[in-house]
Amino acid sequence: MTDYDVIVIGSGVSGLSSAWHMAEDHDVLVIDADAIGNGTSSRASGVIMTPIDYPEWPEWTQHAVEWFEKLDGRGVLDYTEREYVRGVRPEEVEGAEEVAERDEWVTLRDPDDYYKWDDTFDEDSPYEKVLVWDEYTGYLDVDQWLPTLQHMCVKRGVEFRPDTTVEEVRVEGGEVVGVETEYRTVDADAVVAAAGSGTRPLLEDVLPLPIRKFVWNVAYLDIGLPDDYPMGGDAQEEIYWRPTRDNQLLIGIEHHYGEEDRPRERREQDDRGDQEAEPDGIRSDHHMEVGPGLEQLLNEDVPNLLNHVETADDAVRWEVCPMADSTTPDAKPIIDAPEEGPDDLVVAAGFHGAGVMATKSIGAAVRSYLTDDECPFPRDPMKLDRFDTRDTDFEFAPMTSWQEHMK
Repeated sequence: MTDYDVIVIGSGVSGLSSAWHMAEDHDVLVIDADAIGNGTSSRASGVIMTPIDYPEWPEWTQHAVEWFEKLDGRGVLDYTEREYVRGVRPEEVEGAEEVAERDEWVTLRDPDDYYKWDDTFDEDSPYEKVLVWDEYTGYLDVDQWLPTLQHMCVKRGVEFRPDTTVEEVRVEGGEVVGVETEYRTVDADAVVAAAGSGTRPLLEDVLPLPIRKFVWNVAYLDIGLPDDYPMGGDAQEEIYWRPTRDNQLLIGIEHHYGEEDRPRERREQDDRGDQEAEPDGIRSDHHMEVGPGLEQLLNEDVPNLLNHVETADDAVRWEVCPMADSTTPDAKPIIDAPEEGPDDLVVAAGFHGAGVMATKSIGAAVRSYLTDDECPFPRDPMKLDRFDTRDTDFEFAPMTSWQEHMK
């Protein structure tokens, strides 16, 4: 007899969602090398822009976001529905028209109309049109969402083992039989690997995954926002923004952290050998520093896009994810029980910073692999075999595939 039906490795949103879904009728153990929910998910911006980041997956989007709407007020969760806007440059108008025609929750507006409705964009901005998503978008604070999700798991009987490192996923005869932790062996009928950027090294000898690390930078600006300030982003600059509950403006950027992207002083320190750098340019101790990209954008470009931003001097707080996020060659996640891997192993990783917004859908997909339940959305776009490579030296792809429609 095994110790558990399912072991989930990782207690971010992927792991907690998987555990909650499986615990309905299974004995589930969640193991994490850190405190529960203290990994990359804990540093997420909380922007729920699922239809923008997953434009080709409408069923996935609806399944995910309707859960936030339903759970608003549960535990300590406060979910705020808020429209999301993106400026459209002249060369992008034709593609933007296709986006608005395809998606019923998107409208394409003239900038003058939008300026009158809300003083968001500078009248001298480069935008000819404005795309507005007015459904399935909003924001939440992850320090509310993670404990709420953990509490929901506890109510279903999930057991947690924090501060416990999984050293190996055990396989016998082509089947998963449990894990080896730093303390002891734990048997299980199935294992869900949802350890973020740690998933690849964890499974290196069992199932190589094309997952590489990257980080993002965020600044909080104290600029006196008007009420109901919309969320938004600019695909060309690869930035996004949202208001916060204390009326600050959060602005974030994907930061690739390749050799040329690291701050000069960090490159010099690494070159001196003060810290060992991994091949992808991320230091082995996972200590990150704010790169120059976001500060430069705040000083030079963002003031020409948003009326309320004048300079990076408005920033009262800077953040960078110290654990590193993970991405895949197409910037979309892997949720799969691959045939090339052992039986009863499910992978849920590589979410490119878009895991929190898809919490409910992640767990539903995982459950569909471990039970006879039908998945409420297509799973094929997330399968591992869509990739020709299992290496990590692929080019970084921003999660702005919808921008392909706007060229």
